[in-house]
Amino acid sequence: MSKLNFMAKGLMTLSLLSQHGAWAQSAKTVERPPQFVMFAFDGSYNNEIWQYSRDFTKHKKSQGVDTRFTFFINPVYLLTPATKTTYKAPGGNRGSAIGWGDDNRDVSDRVDQMNEAYQEGHEIGSHAVGHFDGSTWSQSDWESEFSQFDYIVKNLFSINGLRTTTQGFKGLVFLKDIVGFRAPQLGISKGLYPVLAGHGFKYDTSKVNNENYWPRRNEFGTWNFPLAQVKEPGGARKWISMDYNFCVRDSSRILSEDPQAMNVTAYDSKKGKTIKNNDKFCLKAITAEQKAKVKANMLAIYRSYFNNNYYGNRAPVHIGHHFSSWMSGAYLEVFYEFANEVCSKPEVKCGTYNELLRFVESKSASELDALQAGNFAKLPRPKSALTARPWELNISMKEQDGAMKFALSGRDAKRAGLKKFVSIDGVTKELNGDLTLNEIRTLVKQGEDALVRIAVKDRMDKEVATATYKVDKVGTDAETVHTENIEDKWLEGHLDGAHADEMDITRGH
Repeated sequence: MSKLNFMAKGLMTLSLLSQHGAWAQSAKTVERPPQFVMFAFDGSYNNEIWQYSRDFTKHKKSQGVDTRFTFFINPVYLLTPATKTTYKAPGGNRGSAIGWGDDNRDVSDRVDQMNEAYQEGHEIGSHAVGHFDGSTWSQSDWESEFSQFDYIVKNLFSINGLRTTTQGFKGLVFLKDIVGFRAPQLGISKGLYPVLAGHGFKYDTSKVNNENYWPRRNEFGTWNFPLAQVKEPGGARKWISMDYNFCVRDSSRILSEDPQAMNVTAYDSKKGKTIKNNDKFCLKAITAEQKAKVKANMLAIYRSYFNNNYYGNRAPVHIGHHFSSWMSGAYLEVFYEFANEVCSKPEVKCGTYNELLRFVESKSASELDALQAGNFAKLPRPKSALTARPWELNISMKEQDGAMKFALSGRDAKRAGLKKFVSIDGVTKELNGDLTLNEIRTLVKQGEDALVRIAVKDRMDKEVATATYKVDKVGTDAETVHTENIEDKWLEGHLDGAHADEMDITRGH
């Protein structure tokens, strides 16, 4: 081999090593980082859950476990029906997507909760003002939203005619430390990031990325702290590490198994009222049996997420929830149960996003590369922390000859015992072949839109893959079958209703 050919082959080898990570693996070795676990709440209307969250972390501190949260707030909860016209929603929207504070007493109590939480070591960030999806907003729309955020939080006492709160506060004490943002419904546009930087925000948590992602800065210098798309152990789906996205998918499963699930109710003894289901996309009340399944599923996915990172490259774990009791409180319970499990483990830091910010800002680009590659001595993974392999199983659909034709592909598509089920408008049946459009027309009123849900179950009757397709204007000349799986969009956010049951709608909303 000539010297020239040898050099060319060597350069090609270096290129391939770089592409496949081997070059990065050998580039630098760093000290093993702590496992950051970021517990955060969005919106934060319910004063009782503010108190419970603070009491929970005080109790953990009494046990010697430092556990703190980040709260992303909406200032519409610092306005009342009497002062709500202070806020002018951008982007052609009106009012607020999530209501308002109840009255001055309610706002005063919320100010006390926010200030005391901050003084106890928690962090307060921004969730914008009116909780609108900003994915189509211009830069001027975002500028209006952030300017109004600043105005309301700085002037809420004069706006509402408040003098002092019960705890003696005359304003919000954390304003200079609001440096983080999460977009409502994860709705972002290109106009967001120059405005974020201009308003002094240092990090953004509005995107979604792989579960082993280490944060990086964007072109405006803002750190990306994304939620995770977590691969399902023993299944083929991905789940965003946020409760409302779980709720949409869990609700679809429950209604496919029990069409009467919408009629389940629960009694709230504290408020003296019956909780009813009014939104099929996110159920409020479910049976005890379904609640156990919902909790077990979320805990299994969160545990897999944590263990893969804790015994892997130690990328931060991001858990995003709301002050909402969906699924009879299942997700709120999992939030605290998971915190109980992981925050006392060695080398785990259940802190605020501000602490993660300080950590990544202290690292060079090459050190972040090494962290991403996992170039440090890892903890040995015990058998108890092993999780089932995520499946490689895809569902596709095409319309042909008056039918919806479904196909499975991927490494696990030929597994023995797989069954397909279709659910349409509360009717579920096993699918052995194609689904004709005539069958859909017998189940859905003419002119209405239909959601066609396909579920693949394993031999243990567990759902391992799902897809949902939309058929517009069933039975009319304008009938249209969409071949896109809308569950893929759920992984991007943009879901309405994420604060619907935080509010007491009997009081001024």
